[in-house]
Amino acid sequence: MQTKTWLGVLTIVGGLFLSAAVTSAKETYVSLQQSLENFAETHNGVIGVSFTDLTTNHHIGVQDDVKFNPASVIKVPVMVEVFRQVLDGRLSLQDKLPMTRSDVMGGSGFLFRQKVGTSYTIRYLTEIMITHSDNTATKMLIEHLGAENINKTMRELGLKDTVIGTSNLLRAEGLNYSSPRDMNMLLTQIYRGTILNAERCQEMVDIMARQHNKWGIPKYLPVSLRIANKTGTLNYVKNDSGIVFFEERPYVLTVFTTKKEASAFGRTWVSQVSRIVYEWCVSAAIDS
Repeated sequence: MQTKTWLGVLTIVGGLFLSAAVTSAKETYVSLQQSLENFAETHNGVIGVSFTDLTTNHHIGVQDDVKFNPASVIKVPVMVEVFRQVLDGRLSLQDKLPMTRSDVMGGSGFLFRQKVGTSYTIRYLTEIMITHSDNTATKMLIEHLGAENINKTMRELGLKDTVIGTSNLLRAEGLNYSSPRDMNMLLTQIYRGTILNAERCQEMVDIMARQHNKWGIPKYLPVSLRIANKTGTLNYVKNDSGIVFFEERPYVLTVFTTKKEASAFGRTWVSQVSRIVYEWCVSAAIDS
């Protein structure tokens, strides 16, 4: 009888501790939500933030269902479609595409400086599309894959706000769009290996981790921290979306900014939001 009594007491005490832990976690998420809302409200321009805690799958969003011009962040869906078509047997990464005069796109990248008529493997084009944000490589891949196929794949993956209407990323306003929530959803699936297969997802993460633009999410974070991200920049657009492999609490973060003020301050806003989230994660890991 005494044993049963002690078991009952332990069960009650354990339940109280669990309840307190759950309440504490909820309060902590609320504090992060408030910090992000305050940041967005006190800065001119439009700032959309989407955060997913990959340990608990808890999601926080601030204007994260707003449709933005994703700029070069749209290259992540293009990469996903490349690997989908490879997995389906419709193409090989070793297939070569010739660069035509109509493919040549200025802006970011270096392929536009190369000789027209030169052929490149799909693997190489996919790599530099992400690592160097090459616009010419992107145009070649979108034209070859078919924008309609990329859009169909995104819908199948549950992305409701992501559409490619043109392969010309320098003239994409009102034609290409996505939301921070959509990009967070896509990167979460890539992290978990739940689209295509685990091997291809890991390959996509590795490519993103090699990208050269570190002005956004990584800027104020430890250099040793592994981050797989993709930036996007136009005149009034500064975006970044990435997976942060913080050992104690990995997460996905997407920050989109737009309007005139973003031209001058957007990059700083993205990196500041990233620092807020990272510092919260460090604190949450200590408290857990």
